[in-house]
Amino acid sequence: MPEDIKDTSTNEVQLSNADALYAEGMAHYRRREWEKARDCFIRLKAIAPDRRNVDALLSEVDLFIQLQEMQPERRGTTPSAGRSETRTAEAPSRSTPALPRERRKARWPALLLLLAMLLIVFSALYATGMLDPLINSQRQTRVQSLVNQGRAALNVGDYDRAVAAFGEALALAPNNEEVQTWYAKAQRFQQMNYLYTQAESDIAAENWDGALEKLEKVMALDPTFKDTRAKIDFIKSQQTLDARLAEAKRYFEQGNWTEVIDILEQLRETAPDFKASEVQQTLFYAYFRNGVELLSRAGDSLDLMGQAIQSFDRALLIFPNDKTALTERRLADLYRQGYLFFNQKNWPQAVLVLQQIFSARPSYMDGRVTSMLCTSYLHLGDAYQAAGDLEQALQQYRNVLAIEGCDHVEAAMKEREVYLALYPPTPTPTRTRTPTRTPQPTPTFTATPTPPPPPSPPSHPVAPTATPIIHD
Repeated sequence: MPEDIKDTSTNEVQLSNADALYAEGMAHYRRREWEKARDCFIRLKAIAPDRRNVDALLSEVDLFIQLQEMQPERRGTTPSAGRSETRTAEAPSRSTPALPRERRKARWPALLLLLAMLLIVFSALYATGMLDPLINSQRQTRVQSLVNQGRAALNVGDYDRAVAAFGEALALAPNNEEVQTWYAKAQRFQQMNYLYTQAESDIAAENWDGALEKLEKVMALDPTFKDTRAKIDFIKSQQTLDARLAEAKRYFEQGNWTEVIDILEQLRETAPDFKASEVQQTLFYAYFRNGVELLSRAGDSLDLMGQAIQSFDRALLIFPNDKTALTERRLADLYRQGYLFFNQKNWPQAVLVLQQIFSARPSYMDGRVTSMLCTSYLHLGDAYQAAGDLEQALQQYRNVLAIEGCDHVEAAMKEREVYLALYPPTPTPTRTRTPTRTPQPTPTFTATPTPPPPPSPPSHPVAPTATPIIHD
């Protein structure tokens, strides 16, 4: 017979004998025939030294044999034991009091023996794999419970608790593909929720770039997570609005009020809630400064005057009680009226209106109001003089002389002319002698008294007697 066939046959025989010895040894083990079980396991180890759990079984059997030898009730009756029983029977009165203490002492070995036996039984069951079905069943129950907890946590958005539950389940069943899938899903949701929360903080701080970066990472993981897409659209719209506001501020620094107004009005129309306070404040100043600038270069243009007044009105629509804007709007309107009366040669009305501006701000329109007022006083004096009202004419000429910025030459000449017409000087009489040949008494001459000078002119201009009517 070939050698390889012999070896195969021998191995099969040994394997069959080993299985038979294992079965026989376990039969003695279950019947607690420890010596016989030990003998079978020793022979099994000799035949199959690599067989699983043989050493563990031998250790357990040896331990059971030792414990069996420690139990007095299972030992054979010895002479000493007989003598002890005889002595106990002979002297009951002496041993009776010590009996409870001996019983208490006997309990501890029994308890230790019971614990040891339980431990040995558990170890044997575990070593032989008999506990595996029970352990696996309990483990599977625990894993399923953890999976259910994790799924419930996912449904309510508690991603940290879901990760913890699935992680514990994965530790109990590392090869369970379902648990691996749920754990990975929970981790992904946890990461997305963290990025989403950080993005919300950036949005609150108006850190649009940081928020957009985080939300785009969320979109890469799951485009349907919460309202990520809506928040991205909101951020991009805010970035556009911020860019427009920044552009308006650059035009504001350049003094380009028309561009500032156009941009900010568009912002108010398309996004009324976007930085409303800042937009309104900037727009108010743009309208106000635009009105001032238009008026400064208006000159003789009634159209520019009207645009300036309209710009002040727009500013007052934003802040109706702003005192500066109210003042500038009033002066601009008075100036337009005064200019109209001046061109119409309506000198009483021109004086009345221009005097109000002069009293509030003498330097208004770079002295243009002062010049117009002086001219109006002068022509009004001419009108009174032509009408024969020299008193009023004198007063108007003196009003011109009272204003520092007026041309006083012509007014002074006319004031002197009217004054002389009102108060002509009286000539002083001269004395004459009558020649006689004979001395005569010295004649007495009576001088005609010089009339008193007229009253001094008033120190302040006096308005015309007739109150002019202001027309819009």
